[in-house]
Amino acid sequence: MRLTSPAFEEGSRIPWSASAPNENRLPELEIHDVPEGARSLALILEDLDSPLGEMTHWLVWNLPPGRSRVDALNLREEARVGMDSFGKIGYLGPVPPEGVHRYRFRLLALDAELDLESGATRTQFDAAAEGRILDEAELTGEIERPPRQDEG
Repeated sequence: MRLTSPAFEEGSRIPWSASAPNENRLPELEIHDVPEGARSLALILEDLDSPLGEMTHWLVWNLPPGRSRVDALNLREEARVGMDSFGKIGYLGPVPPEGVHRYRFRLLALDAELDLESGATRTQFDAAAEGRILDEAELTGEIERPPRQDEG
């Protein structure tokens, strides 16, 4: 299984338009080669360089396995959206407090739909997905907050 984006390549810069301080728009993500036995997909966006440890910015599960693209604004009704590390439900794009941060999109192919309601925490999601992951793909990029105009 693979996860790609026409907006950025593995290890390269994520467009600033994807950031929460700008347009807060999920970059286009493309899903390839989902295993045949998959019954649902899950997608997680994590900040790998937060001083507080890995932070979840977006968590969605029960996506149809035949899906080839992901759009945060047009999820099918069977999809469920979890709570991020900031206590909010929904997509929160990268928002590095300073410097360059790496962000990882993780795609999971699961052998079942998860019996978990929207608003579940990452801990609850991880417990429900344990033992159900058939395959995993990652796409990592980096983003840097531009310097403020008043900084010299």
